[in-house]
Amino acid sequence: MAGLETESSRGRLKAVCFDMDGVIVDSEPVHYEADRRTMAAHSVEFTLENKQANYIGRTVRDTMFELSAIHGILDPEAVLRERQALFVELIATDLELRDGLRELLSQLAERAVPCALVTSGNRWYINSVFDRFGLASFFAGIVSVEDVSAHKPLPDPYLAGAKLLGVPPVQCAAIEDSTTGVASAKAAGMYCIAAPSESTLDADLSAADVRVESFREIGSAALDELFGVR
Repeated sequence: MAGLETESSRGRLKAVCFDMDGVIVDSEPVHYEADRRTMAAHSVEFTLENKQANYIGRTVRDTMFELSAIHGILDPEAVLRERQALFVELIATDLELRDGLRELLSQLAERAVPCALVTSGNRWYINSVFDRFGLASFFAGIVSVEDVSAHKPLPDPYLAGAKLLGVPPVQCAAIEDSTTGVASAKAAGMYCIAAPSESTLDADLSAADVRVESFREIGSAALDELFGVR
């Protein structure tokens, strides 16, 4: 990777918005397992290929309701409750931070760069992740699925994140791992860093401004350039 900064981004960025699933935590395998088991309980096979092609980056509610409609399950609300109960069990033991994430957050904090979380996750899930890994102090604001009426790939979540931070979207960087998330960030006018997780390595992230394979690629020099620190 030649560098994170471009002529248009160098020194103009003032804040960062992070996605959560696949960016903060390597959660996509846990989401898939909860989806798979829930569908299996209703005699539906839900493959990893289907998940990766059609549902990564979408809300859990949308996923469960769409699958219920496709397969003739009459009570999608009950399916959603089943799935969320199973997910709570799984995240208690099967969730880990992305490698290099804490170090990146610390470097941003040292530079007084404000950060927001912009996610399709629910507040209870966000709180459980923050409590488990001690992340709350790194984030000045949170945009959850409950906070906006339109979701990724529409720009609304990232526009809300920029508003929380008091920074114009054009001065925000977004870190995303999914096609849906990248589309949302770019639609909001943000500089987008694609950081694919294991589950999204083959996703089309070409709309992002730059791609990194590891957060450890985002070093001090790159941060100083991006955020105008000298």
